[in-house]
Amino acid sequence: MDENPRTPGTKVAERLFVQPKGATMAEIIAATGGPQFNVLKRLKARGYLVRRVKEGQQTRYFVEPPAQPSYEATVTRKGQVTLPKEVRERLRLREGDKVRFTAQQGGRIVMTCAGHSIRDMFGILGRPPRSLTLEEIDEVIRQAAVDRFLRAVGRKK
Repeated sequence: MDENPRTPGTKVAERLFVQPKGATMAEIIAATGGPQFNVLKRLKARGYLVRRVKEGQQTRYFVEPPAQPSYEATVTRKGQVTLPKEVRERLRLREGDKVRFTAQQGGRIVMTCAGHSIRDMFGILGRPPRSLTLEEIDEVIRQAAVDRFLRAVGRKK
């Protein structure tokens, strides 16, 4: 295997174990310089399926990645479905949020979090602590114009 010499032995071992033909520990030792049973343990802990097949004196290890998680929900008489907690957390959905269902080819439906409108932001900041009168606003604008002019001609206030 043409691995970069800086590639850690654990990464090399992981690639060998995951390939379709699997790997024996002798092949792992030849590629990494030592046995890598810890890699098998780590992969198993991450949800990979580890199969062992005896080949004479050797054991060949086949490692299959975990399937993508899928979730089930029941449809009520009214056609309603409660989204599983994992799905709500993954989409960061809260009560009142909207979801979008998109029909794709082959009868596949994709559910996504519906985009938020700028109108959803209304009232998020609350009322300002104090409002200015029109006269106060005019005075602030006048003062800002004078200050800008004085800066432009090189004078200070």
